[in-house]
Amino acid sequence: MQTHFEKTLYKAHSSGAVGSWSVVVTGEDKMATMVVSSRKKLDGAEVKTPTEYNKGKNIGRANETSPLQQAILEAESKVKLKLDKGYVDEIPKAGSVATNTLGFIQPMTAHPAEKVKNVTFPLGVQPKLDGHRCLAGVKDGIVVMYSRQGKVINLPHILNELQALYDKGEWSGRVIDGELYLHGEVLQSISSLIKKLKPESENLHYHVYDIDMDSCYRDRYQALKSLETVADNCAIKSHWSVLGTTVADTQEQVDALHAKHLSEGYEGSMLRQFDMPYESGMRSKGLLKKKDFSDDEFTIIGISKGKPNIRLGLEVGIYECQTKDGKKFTVTAPGNAQERHEHAQNGHKNIGRSLTVKYFNYTPDGVPSCQWRFVFEKIFNSSR
Repeated sequence: MQTHFEKTLYKAHSSGAVGSWSVVVTGEDKMATMVVSSRKKLDGAEVKTPTEYNKGKNIGRANETSPLQQAILEAESKVKLKLDKGYVDEIPKAGSVATNTLGFIQPMTAHPAEKVKNVTFPLGVQPKLDGHRCLAGVKDGIVVMYSRQGKVINLPHILNELQALYDKGEWSGRVIDGELYLHGEVLQSISSLIKKLKPESENLHYHVYDIDMDSCYRDRYQALKSLETVADNCAIKSHWSVLGTTVADTQEQVDALHAKHLSEGYEGSMLRQFDMPYESGMRSKGLLKKKDFSDDEFTIIGISKGKPNIRLGLEVGIYECQTKDGKKFTVTAPGNAQERHEHAQNGHKNIGRSLTVKYFNYTPDGVPSCQWRFVFEKIFNSSR
């Protein structure tokens, strides 16, 4: 069978091992197959996931694609996403630090606080900003701001201040980590101000909360505060600042600060273990996120099927629900793969029943949302 597209990429994982990922498209114009393969270790077991294409897209339109063309387009898209996540064309050395396509480190990400049982007090507690993750480093003497996915961010009112700080020799250029945020604005609005510059984009503030250094958070935070003091003295800091951190000695103090953050309109709280290092590209137990969810029952008004799991031969049920105000939204059926398949087959029997949806808040359109980033957590309520 003819191969039309093939690509293999590699990545050094946080465990120190080097893994691989590949995609191959074979077949003919009217019937094609895309196979994605991955190995956690180069000498480890290979996991393959095939996807069959027997229909094109946008039939009858100028951008119509055949099954083969569609498979190639989706394979190319998957490759781009992997490259954005730090995968590379050549096998890296084991234990090397993963970088993005810009050559900068990837950010450290947080564990849910409820999943980490052993923490060491005192903890640093910060409000959780529901903004746009942003890191900044220096390449060839030029400050570059970039997103979690490695996309360049162009906000001159912030870039100019950071560039001046670097040019004066006050900032070494070590990557700083933070968030672009405008209190009271939803993430969707913040993102639009970043993607397309508007006069209102200058209202965005860069809240810095970490720096890539080989030291514990206690020392990293002090380094940031020293940098902030220098910037203040040089009068080159009006659009960025170091996010305030409060020390909590007990869980009761953490809970009180968390309640305060929620009452002030923040999404939740971030907890930092002072003795933990910055672990770039990793989900670190030194950084914990604490959020409260809401849940409500919504009436099921329809059922459809999502993209099937070809490898397991299972379908996925998608429920359409309605708010009390008549706004419609969809959620994936709850349960494991087999249970979701059963919902796809028999979900029509649940129309009219209630589905309990766990969510963070409501979108500007009036439907339950996880701020456009997180998958809904679904809990099926079988009561009529």
